[in-house]
Amino acid sequence: MFLYNKQRAAELLNTVPIIQSIQSASKMKHFDCPYDKLILCSDEPPTQAFVDLIRPARFETDDDETFYRYRLVHDLFSVQWMQANPEAPTTSIMLNPWKHQLSPDDVLALIDFVIGSHLDAHVAHNDDKQDWLRFLTSKEFAKRIYVGYQKMKPRNYNDLDQTFMFGSKKSQQVIVYDKAKEQYSDGEEWIRLEKRRKRRNKHARPTLSRFLLDEQADALRHVVIVDINKFSGRDKIMRRINKYGTFQEAYMTLTKEEKRKLKLHEAFRHPLVDVGALFKKELDQWLSMSPHLHLMKRIFPVLKAGWSGKDTLTYKTVRIDPINLLFTGTHLEPYVGKEKYKLRQNYLTDVIR
Repeated sequence: MFLYNKQRAAELLNTVPIIQSIQSASKMKHFDCPYDKLILCSDEPPTQAFVDLIRPARFETDDDETFYRYRLVHDLFSVQWMQANPEAPTTSIMLNPWKHQLSPDDVLALIDFVIGSHLDAHVAHNDDKQDWLRFLTSKEFAKRIYVGYQKMKPRNYNDLDQTFMFGSKKSQQVIVYDKAKEQYSDGEEWIRLEKRRKRRNKHARPTLSRFLLDEQADALRHVVIVDINKFSGRDKIMRRINKYGTFQEAYMTLTKEEKRKLKLHEAFRHPLVDVGALFKKELDQWLSMSPHLHLMKRIFPVLKAGWSGKDTLTYKTVRIDPINLLFTGTHLEPYVGKEKYKLRQNYLTDVIR
């Protein structure tokens, strides 16, 4: 396989305007973005311009760590291409919008830079996340979590009371952990709830455009932060929580009838935290960093209603004045110098085509 010297590759890639623009942007202490990691796949290889740019950093190795022939790692993203398995996507790109404080337009521009067009990219994996500062310890938070589809008891990683895992990595695993410890932020109380969503079925992978425009109603779905303080000390569930340590494990010991009644309890119906609502709020805040895309997201439900599940749009008029959303003329470049937030013609192309 072929790898790329990270330092030499960075010297070459850091001459690109979009990368320069992202790296020169001022950073915020707490950046609002609901995605910890995105893995995007495409049946298109990287552009010849991209390959030619990084070629001087390439070297061959016998260390076959991946199922791809080429692998490059940069501070902002990593990319693998030319798969060994013919069923796998030709190109896989991983980036972290939260860690590197990427706006939605930054994500689109980076994908445009690597494979030529983000319209050819699909979302294979995304980590949905929520953070809390000065709230509860990770142990106290994990004690209150219910994950509806899990049949395994939660795991206390290394018995350190810092990281708790609900389910297997192969499925939609939910993790609660001490983010302050991970980030070496001494003295800060910071916990993170993370749900990892893997789409193994390639037909279930949304395009990147649809992913950004969609409401993401299934984000953190079936994850409930039960308000256990609403239970009485005499309730069976509280005795089980005290015995097993977490609501999830205590719930698994109940009968079907007891589980049904428990889900009607105020502690369950009115949870301590509405994680779904918080996720949607943070998603909206993140999308607002890219105003034109944010506007498209607001219009998207109207288009879906007019679409009615058919291959073509029904005859309905969507009029928004005085903003002209569809342009004629030449296609806009992915970036022009540092003017990376120009309105893209193709925001709606992938949705309507």
